[in-house]
Formats: sequence, C-alpha cells, structure tokens
Amino acid sequence: MHLNLRTKIPSFFTLLNLCCGFAAILMADLRVSSMMLLLCMFFDVIDGVAARVMNVQSRLGAQLDSFADLVSFGLAPAFLYTQLVPSDRWFYYIPAFFILIGSTLRLAIFNLKVDTKHFVGLPTPASAFFLIGLFIGIEFESNIVHAMLQTPSIYILIPAILMCLNLSKIKMFSFKQIGINQGYNLFILVSLVTFVFLSMYNFKLSMPIAVVLYVILSLIYSFKIHK
Repeated sequence: MHLNLRTKIPSFFTLLNLCCGFAAILMADLRVSSMMLLLCMFFDVIDGVAARVMNVQSRLGAQLDSFADLVSFGLAPAFLYTQLVPSDRWFYYIPAFFILIGSTLRLAIFNLKVDTKHFVGLPTPASAFFLIGLFIGIEFESNIVHAMLQTPSIYILIPAILMCLNLSKIKMFSFKQIGINQGYNLFILVSLVTFVFLSMYNFKLSMPIAVVLYVILSLIYSFKIHK
C-alpha cells in the first residue's frame, strides 16, 4: 500500500498542473490566468523531480504529463492569446491555432523520441513562458509589449514563429541536465543569471527576452555539438 501510494505522488502533481491549466482558461483573466500558468510550470517541474527522486517513472506518468502540458502550455495560452486580438475581425483568431497546433505536434513528437540530454525544438513550457510574459506585459502596461501586439503583422507573426520553433530541428539544452559537463553548465548558468538580472531590471519584458536568449544560446549549443 505504501509503495502504491508513493508511485502516485508524481501523478498527483501532474494533475495539479492540469487543473491549474484548466483554471487559467476558466478565469479568462490575463493577470490571474498568468499566475495559474506559472503554477502549472512549478508543478510540471515538481512532478518530474518527484518521479526521478522516488524512482517511480512510468509510461503512464509520461503520457499523463503530456496531456497536462497540452492543456496548460498549449490550449490555455492559445485561448488567452485570443484576448489580445488587435481587432474583432475573425481572421485575427487564427494565430491562436498556431500556438495550439505547434504545442500539440511538439508534444507528440517528443513522446516518440528516445530520451536524450537535450530537446529537439522549442519545448512547450518555453513557448508558453514567452506568451505568459506577453500577458504580464499587457497587464502591467508595458508600452513595448502593447505596441507589438497592437501591430497586426507582429500579432500574427509571434505564434507562427513559436510554432516553427516548436517543430524545428534545433537542439536545445535542458535545464534538467545540469551537471553533465562544464560547457553545458555554462549555457544553463548564463540563461539563469540573465533572467534574474532582467527580472530585477524590467520584469515586464524579462520572460520573452529570456526565451529569445534561450533560443540564441541553443543555436550556439547546437552548432558546437555538430562541430
């Protein structure tokens, strides 16, 4: 019984991730929903850590994690993005489908991959993190974010780029693999230190810029491992 309960602890955190993602949709409020999505990210990290520490990783847990991520990092951000439409014309809702499709395909492809020390393509939590940063920027009245999203071409382009990055072949380093070697650790350290600095300097833009930096560093990392 004790062993049985222990194996379910990671799944409990996964379900909390799922429920917070659904709550973000129900709230339909950029500020509150963004906080819920950040909670999703917290639970997404915790369920993986719990599974590894307790050595109770399973195929069921992996599938459950993907379903939760689809809601929290695909469906919820896509829905919230529709609240930023620069006009009420129907075709401005199409970019949100790019977010949903990119996340869905990215998760499906990830499930078929053999586990490696790096990701291939932008992970769905990273693309969601970028979008949450935009939501927070709008809520806290960032002039830059507001100007970007009120420009129709940029509003359409952002989800299209995120989808392309989700489905790209770029090898991106994983924060879960810290400690592999000094070179790998350097990429992680630069990302974390820069994000902390940006958060202190301008939290309204820190999340989108952090994701852009992550992609740039991953391109450098991908080039290095192919040399």
